[in-house]
Amino acid sequence: MTRRTATPRREPASGEPRKRGRLLSTAAAVAIVVGAWAVLLLNDAAMAGIERTFAVVTSAVLGLLGCGTIAEGTSVLSDQFGISVVTACTGLFATGLYVLAVLVFPATWRARLVGCGVGVCVLFVVNVIRLVSLYYIGVYWPGALDVAHQVVWQSLVIAIVVAMWLLWAGLASSRRRREGET
Repeated sequence: MTRRTATPRREPASGEPRKRGRLLSTAAAVAIVVGAWAVLLLNDAAMAGIERTFAVVTSAVLGLLGCGTIAEGTSVLSDQFGISVVTACTGLFATGLYVLAVLVFPATWRARLVGCGVGVCVLFVVNVIRLVSLYYIGVYWPGALDVAHQVVWQSLVIAIVVAMWLLWAGLASSRRRREGET
């Protein structure tokens, strides 16, 4: 009778194959997002739909606030003032940067998907608030509109994106550490 001995299982020395797999899946996700964003931004019909959506939602919020506005195409109009939503006004660039920052951060895919979903929704709401405020500034303080539009809100959106990412990354890191300890 021959006695079999168990052959010790050889583990990768430093977890390189696992790290390589994570790197490849992250790179694939980033490539998909960048490709989708490029297709979206270059597709006139899709961008017009997004611009119209922001105009309709902004007009609806202004209506709830007592302003008599209508959404006409990509514009929000009233007897007092009007704004036009163009690609740069959709927040897609800032949203894209946030999504990419979340995707490249070392976190679980579940945490990344939740971070992307919540972040996209929050940035949509922030952008509607931005458009509503610009409408009000245009009506009541037209001399400040350019500064509010080009400087104040641009800076605020960047700060909000960075703050959201830092908050998400901190939560994802602490959760990952807790799960690693159990």
